[in-house]
Amino acid sequence: MRTLHLFVALMIGILPGAVYAQALNASASASSTRTTADMPRFERRAALAKELGGTHVSITEDLPPALWEFNPPVEAYPDRIPPGASINLGGDSAVEASSPRSCERERVDSASTAEFRIKSDGRSFSPSDDPYPAWFIYRVSLMKVFPPPELQPYVDMKYASRIAGILEARCAVLRKLGLKAHWNSNEPQVLPEAFFKVYPRLRGPRVDQPNRSRAAWFAPCVDQPETLRLYRVAIKNLLTRCPEVESFNFLTQDSGSGFCWVPALYPGINGPADCKDRPMDQRVAGFLINLRDAAKEAGHATAINMTPISARQWMIPSFTPEIQKAIIKALPRGLALRGREGPDGRPSGVRGGGGASVAAFYPVIGIPVPSMAGGREPSEGQDDLPPTKVEDTGADVGIHPVLVNLGDDTMESFNTRYLTATRGKPARTLLERMTMVRGFAVTLVGENQADNLLEAWNSLNEAQRRLEALDFGGMLRFGHVLNRWLTRPMVPFPENLTAVEKEPYRRFLFQAKGEEEAADLVDIQAMRMYEGFGARLLFQRVIETTLPDVRSALRRIERIRDAASEKTARNEWALVGKRLEVLICLLQSADNMVAYQAQLDRVRALGLKPEKNPPLGAQPDWARTDMMETARKEIDNTVRLKELLESAPEPMLDTAPTPEEETIMRLGPNLPAQLTHKIDTMNGHWRDYDRIFTVPNP
Repeated sequence: MRTLHLFVALMIGILPGAVYAQALNASASASSTRTTADMPRFERRAALAKELGGTHVSITEDLPPALWEFNPPVEAYPDRIPPGASINLGGDSAVEASSPRSCERERVDSASTAEFRIKSDGRSFSPSDDPYPAWFIYRVSLMKVFPPPELQPYVDMKYASRIAGILEARCAVLRKLGLKAHWNSNEPQVLPEAFFKVYPRLRGPRVDQPNRSRAAWFAPCVDQPETLRLYRVAIKNLLTRCPEVESFNFLTQDSGSGFCWVPALYPGINGPADCKDRPMDQRVAGFLINLRDAAKEAGHATAINMTPISARQWMIPSFTPEIQKAIIKALPRGLALRGREGPDGRPSGVRGGGGASVAAFYPVIGIPVPSMAGGREPSEGQDDLPPTKVEDTGADVGIHPVLVNLGDDTMESFNTRYLTATRGKPARTLLERMTMVRGFAVTLVGENQADNLLEAWNSLNEAQRRLEALDFGGMLRFGHVLNRWLTRPMVPFPENLTAVEKEPYRRFLFQAKGEEEAADLVDIQAMRMYEGFGARLLFQRVIETTLPDVRSALRRIERIRDAASEKTARNEWALVGKRLEVLICLLQSADNMVAYQAQLDRVRALGLKPEKNPPLGAQPDWARTDMMETARKEIDNTVRLKELLESAPEPMLDTAPTPEEETIMRLGPNLPAQLTHKIDTMNGHWRDYDRIFTVPNP
């Protein structure tokens, strides 16, 4: 099988996102209302995808987050399941019977969990101190949205019912349009601790990243027959409500998911002792075959791909090439690992799934940049597996998805025009790609300005390439969103800031450790990849070579704006120019943050003591001048950013629709007010530098 992915490489992103669970009732209600109201949007985008040659549309993107997982129940609460919230299967003829007695249920001493009981009514949960669920609450789960009876007492059934209804409505739209649905998520995904306390033999591997979590999070053991049976019930529940779903892509070994005894598990290789010696190919293949067979029993053909997280240089690969080959060989047609279909390793029909990925400029949105680059050669031991010579007696399952990526709302129109104009055009070589993209530029701005637009796009492609050197996760996303560089003040004693001064940013830091780490501007998820003066210099070098590319693109966009004869076109290009100015502000702020923390760490290590009564003629210390100059640059940069955001008629940054929905991984809509708060806080702490340095007395 073969998948055609139509896409435009954009330097924006749709954040799968993650959320702290503050103000859950208001947030969940807003999310539900918004998503229901967005059904016409879903239909419009699905129709566009069909016009562009798409056959499948992802139904798992842009769903309300599972905020309840920040504070899941510590014991069953069947009495608190909202009335009528159980999954409506529309008849049970196609659904495998599931009895609460099927799993071996063990008694749990209620006294042992009393101190951890949820102090709520089951509908309103308090925020957890653990930020780690932020990585999986947007990754829709088979077992938690379409739960079998055994799981229903341990999940938020009101949420599950709401999400199931949204998915069903989306499938109805696709049915009307003659399209099929694609499911993109993480599996095997974490389950509530309360479930494992009652069914301890189903507890599988610990899957959280222990430097980024405060609790231990476990996925189910798929070597247990009972776990496989629960998954069969869940997928049948899904297909009963959403029969259009026929292709699946599951990310694993990341974001709260994983298999037992995989070397790449974040806490280290782990799992139950009784399945330790089971061959990995049997474990992974057995899980996928189980899902395929359950779907078949329900009368549905499916194509499923499992994608382990790609290992960075410091990471252990999930599977060795030998194990990958063994897993693929154990799979029948229609099932695949990393885009290689069993049993011979041919390219599969499900590779990667739908939805746009986070790009280098996020959280800036609405900057269209067609890619000039070709496909990269696969990394050794990952996607370079040659087909295996095996006897293949299986038939093609007949599922060949075409997924069309339209990007976010700010990019929908551009992408539609781009994909329409370039469809079927040759793009194998650099010359062919440049010719294709320039031809599209002519359709946008005419022959006279096409070269300006092509040069602007090329400059932005180059800027993205340069920023890859800082990519441990998108630098602007990890810095300005997860670590709130955008809204946190730059002061010499951040640990002494008051609760009021910290209010706009502290609760949104992805920080599982203490206040010392939270006060560090470059402690991002315990990575500290930009720490130290050497890192400051390297970071500075990347930024100082990236900014000229962005400024060059801005100048060319301004020429296109000035040359436009129609007011609508002038306004459109003026908006792109403002977004590029916002990008420049974010790059400069990132440089300031890393530089400031490096100097602050250096000064603290030196143990400098200010002279109480400096003599006349005492000059400022170099480090003092450097820190205060950097702080002033950050204030001035923030003032400029606030002006840009307030002057723009359209969104410049990706922000939550309501203040209640501001999250760890999504900025709030009251950003200008937060920027003012940052400016005022920094201006209120200028004399703090006198506690470190001798005050000059010229």
